[in-house]
Amino acid sequence: MQTKSSWAALWMPLSLCYISAVLREKGHRVKLIDAIAEKLDNNKLIKILSSFNPELIILNTAIPSIGGDMSCASALKQAFPSVKITIVGMYPTIYESESLKQFDQIDYAIMDEPEWVSALLPELVEGKTSADSINGLIYRSENEIVVNKRQRLSENNPDDLPFPARDLLNNDAYCLPTNGKRFTLLNIGRGCSSNCIYCVANVYYGKIFRKRSVESIISEIEQCVYEFNIDNFLFWGESFTTDQKHGEKICDAIIHKGLNISWSTTSRVDTLNEVLLDKMKKAGCILLGLGIESYNQDVLDRARKGITTDQIDRAIKLTKEAGINTMGHFMFGLPGDTKDSVMNSIRFACRNVTYAQFYSAIPYPKTELARIAAESNWIAETDFTKFELTNSVMGNESLTAKEIQKLRNFAYRKFYFRPKMLFQTIREVSSLSSFLSVLNFINWIKPKK
Repeated sequence: MQTKSSWAALWMPLSLCYISAVLREKGHRVKLIDAIAEKLDNNKLIKILSSFNPELIILNTAIPSIGGDMSCASALKQAFPSVKITIVGMYPTIYESESLKQFDQIDYAIMDEPEWVSALLPELVEGKTSADSINGLIYRSENEIVVNKRQRLSENNPDDLPFPARDLLNNDAYCLPTNGKRFTLLNIGRGCSSNCIYCVANVYYGKIFRKRSVESIISEIEQCVYEFNIDNFLFWGESFTTDQKHGEKICDAIIHKGLNISWSTTSRVDTLNEVLLDKMKKAGCILLGLGIESYNQDVLDRARKGITTDQIDRAIKLTKEAGINTMGHFMFGLPGDTKDSVMNSIRFACRNVTYAQFYSAIPYPKTELARIAAESNWIAETDFTKFELTNSVMGNESLTAKEIQKLRNFAYRKFYFRPKMLFQTIREVSSLSSFLSVLNFINWIKPKK
C-alpha cells in the first residue's frame, strides 16, 4: 500500500513467485520478471518478452502504483495483441468490476489471494475451461464485465502451494539496507481474525488464520539457506503470534535444526508472553514489529483494535527484556485522533521503541473506516491512486488531511533525526551501499510537497 517498501528497501514479489511456482508445477513454461529490481522500462521489458512469446501475462498491482501498472499493461497489449493480460493484487480485490471498466487493456482480474485462480488461467486461455466456472475471477463477456463468486479462502491450504520460485529471481537484488545481506520474505500463514476498522488484510486473505505447518516452514527456510545462500528473513503474515503455540513450535524447530538465521516478524501486542519471546530470541529473531497505531485508549477503542495501552506497555517491556528490538507501527488520523493524541503517540514512540513507522489512516473501500469517513464527509482526495499509507487523504472530526500529513512528517523527523538515532545509524552502516540506502531512506521520509 506504498509506492516504496518500508525504509525504501526493495522486497521480493512474493505473490508472483508463488504464482510462478504453481504454474511451473503444472507443466507450464514460466518467466518471472521483477521489472523494478532489474530497472526495466516498458521497451526493455517488451524486448525480453519477445523471445519468450507469452500467451498469458500476469501483472501484480497496487493502488498507489496502478497508473504505472496500467501503462505497462497498455504497452504489453500493443506489443502482443493476442496475449491475455491478467491483474492480481489489492486493486482488483477492492475495486472489482471497476478494474476492467477503467482499463480495457486488461482481459482478466483476480480477487483475493491469486495462486489458486492463477493455476486455472492456462486452461482458460487454451479453451479447456470456462470463465464462469472459476471463483474469484473477473472477466469480459461480450459487452459486459462479469464478477464471479469470491473464492472460499478458508479452503485454500497454504501447505498445498509449492515454495516460491526464487530461482527465477535475481536474489542479489533484495538486500537489507544496513548490511547489504540477502534477505527474503517467507509466508507463515494467511488471514486475520481481528476487526480493525482500517485494515484490508482480512478482505484479501479472509478472517480465518490459515497457518502453514511447521514442517513446511522449516523446509522452505532450509531451501533458502542451503540453495540460495539466504539467511535473513522477514516472516510474512499478519501476526507471528496469532497462535502462540504454533509460534513456539516454529522456534523450537529452528533451534533443533541448528539453523543460524536472523529474522524479523510482526505481532499484536496482546499475544506475547515471556516463553514465546525467549524462544523467538534463541531462534534468531532480531526485530519484532508491534501494531500499536495509537497510544490513546479512545482512539484504539474506536478503531476496534482490541488492545489497551497497558498491553502496549507490557509487550514492549517483555520484548526488550528478551533482547529483541522493537518496531512500533503508528497510524495518524483515525477517528478520535487529535493533535494532542498524535503528539502523545510520537513522544511515546521516541521513548519506547527501537524503530518506528508512521502511517496515515486511509479509507480503503470495503473497510469500516471508509464507511465512517464517507458518512462524515472526511475524505479530502478522490483520486484513489493517492490512497497510500504515506499520504494523508482524509481528515477526521478534529484534524484536516493536511494537518495529519504535517504531523506524520514531523513524527519521522522527530524520531529519526534525534542524536540517539543518528549515532545508531552510523554504527549500523557497514558499506557504501548501506550508506546510500540511508540516503534513500532520508529521501523517503522527507515531507511531501
